[in-house]
Amino acid sequence: MPDPSRPLRRILLTLLPSVLLILPLPSAPAAEHLPPAADVSPAPLGSAGAKAPAEKDALPNAGGEVPSADGKPATTREATAAPPGNAEMAPHGGPEGHDPVPRDAVPAETLVTPEDTRVLDQAGVEAEPPERAPEVAEAFDVPIEMNDKVRAYLGLFTGERRDRIQEAFDRAGRYLPMMRAIFQEQSLPRDLVNLAYIESAFKVQAYSRARAAGIWQFIAGTGRKYGLRIDWWLDERRDPEKATRAAAEYLRDLHGIFGSWTLAIAAYNSGEGRVAGTIRRQKTADFWRLRLPRETKLYVPAFMAMTILAKDPARYGFVPPVEEEPPTEPLPLSEPLDLRIVAQAAGIPLEELQALNPELNHLVTPPLAPEYTLRVPAGTAAEFAQNFSEIKKTRRVTWQRHLIRPGETLSQIARRYDTSVQVLMDLNRFPNRHRLRAGRALVVPLMHLALAEGNGQTARLPRSGSGPRTYVVKPGDSLWRIAQVFDVSTDDLRRWNDLGGTLIHPGLRLRVHSD
Repeated sequence: MPDPSRPLRRILLTLLPSVLLILPLPSAPAAEHLPPAADVSPAPLGSAGAKAPAEKDALPNAGGEVPSADGKPATTREATAAPPGNAEMAPHGGPEGHDPVPRDAVPAETLVTPEDTRVLDQAGVEAEPPERAPEVAEAFDVPIEMNDKVRAYLGLFTGERRDRIQEAFDRAGRYLPMMRAIFQEQSLPRDLVNLAYIESAFKVQAYSRARAAGIWQFIAGTGRKYGLRIDWWLDERRDPEKATRAAAEYLRDLHGIFGSWTLAIAAYNSGEGRVAGTIRRQKTADFWRLRLPRETKLYVPAFMAMTILAKDPARYGFVPPVEEEPPTEPLPLSEPLDLRIVAQAAGIPLEELQALNPELNHLVTPPLAPEYTLRVPAGTAAEFAQNFSEIKKTRRVTWQRHLIRPGETLSQIARRYDTSVQVLMDLNRFPNRHRLRAGRALVVPLMHLALAEGNGQTARLPRSGSGPRTYVVKPGDSLWRIAQVFDVSTDDLRRWNDLGGTLIHPGLRLRVHSD
């Protein structure tokens, strides 16, 4: 009797060679003479490799897709995420394991986009440099090549993207002196500061879809690796000076790995693991021959073009950056404070105080720290010290995180903590009181602050009189907490109010003396 399975076996044997042809082949072994990368683990693609691997700045094209390493569209969850500032973005203070999104974050404005491939496609045809293009021999302290791709970016930056370049120059002036000083202190090429133009166009609040933040667009993992504190209270990736020191250290490490500034710059964008792996597979360390992700192939010539422009902006019709740092001084604080009280005591606008301290995620300084130092305009620290000594007698406050429960409203939370909806909106930078999401964390005052509502400014604080004040105990209060707020001892409160112990209840009226 014929075997009924024999026709099926013939079909499988016929298809087997075709199946084998589509199976992936193992990669060629690494060449021993190329830059070693045994200690470099591959990082996901994005700007600033271990800092922000290339998916950080991989911007979606018109179809909402992100280019993959081979240049073809590859839809990803990150690509379709709403931009920072959208209410559907990952919540600030969301689930554990997710880094908080600063509430004042703005979409990262990289000067390199996937659409730039059309510029490079035309580079071989329209390779004429812009008028008065410099020679490569000019005094740059990083490698600059005047090839077709760099010329193409010069044409784009001086033409279609001119307004964005000028805006970046306008923002850069207050940071460039500090950045150059740090790079010089680290014995690094000072022209490397021009990476900040490509990364963020010098936007301090820049935040990318891959959760890279600040002028230098660090992702959280690399930021922490280089000493930046990133938590619910503050994000030092947005501190221009601290982030610049971290970027300088990271670039120095990348140059130590590759021995080439061109490759180090590519790795800052794509990740050192990706660049090292590509070098091993292709057996070449020539950046222009490496088959790196499309964004990285755009990133390096864009940096070279921006460095040429930044050397002499006026030559290309730009207004050069006004390089002037605002005069500031440190203000050490020994306790957590509301920034509005600091602004009032120092006699400065709240907006100016926030601009000088962009790393703070809320209108309060971090608790549980022995000391926190704010930056304030020069000459205002003494005024703060003089005024705050009187303010603190009645306005001390401690802070707490409150996780929003399903169905909870800001009005309910405000009533629970004896504060106002506007205070909660101001402290947490909520643009809309109705857009709450369960699981988000809010910062709430444990003692009510009489802050002016509606305009974000601090109300005039009442002068303390010579007689005793009355405090009504709120839910969640303790005698110790009340004593801390009024800078007295629990024994004093017990003596003034004839309390036999420390047990108190909401509604109890306590006398508090000034001395």
